[in-house]
Amino acid sequence: MKTLYILRHAKAERDSDSGRDFDRPLAERGWSDAELVGREARRRGVQPDATLSSPARRAAETVAAFARGFGEIEPSFEPGIYEASVRRLMDIVAVTDDAVRRLLIVGHNPGFEGLVRTLAADLPEALADGFPTAALAVLDLPIEQWSDLGERSAEVTALIVPRDLR
Repeated sequence: MKTLYILRHAKAERDSDSGRDFDRPLAERGWSDAELVGREARRRGVQPDATLSSPARRAAETVAAFARGFGEIEPSFEPGIYEASVRRLMDIVAVTDDAVRRLLIVGHNPGFEGLVRTLAADLPEALADGFPTAALAVLDLPIEQWSDLGERSAEVTALIVPRDLR
């Protein structure tokens, strides 16, 4: 059994000083939402063995803010997560070392929402309107190797959304 934690980056500013989307920082609300979700994730027993994050500023800052509430996290930054399609995200997860039982990935929509929708056997009603910023989905996968990742095979066992915690 494997567990995939999918964390969408928190609320970001519309612009960056450089003018590049990649450099957009978190908004103040994003920092507080990600910390709140991190605290709730710790309370619920989330325990990633490894963390892969997009290197985009808003994703990296989401990891930092999440860690404020959760505890220490040492992410590996995977450039392929930025602007990734669902297929690319599945490929990234599929090559994870099988010694990792629980993987946290941090990144962006529309890929992350698409990934949850693709992997989930049954989509929770809470995701009917999309995958909100700073939301954390917990997916249990009936596989022993990440390379066996398949569509409609996961059970969404938890969904932590900031608006439910305020």
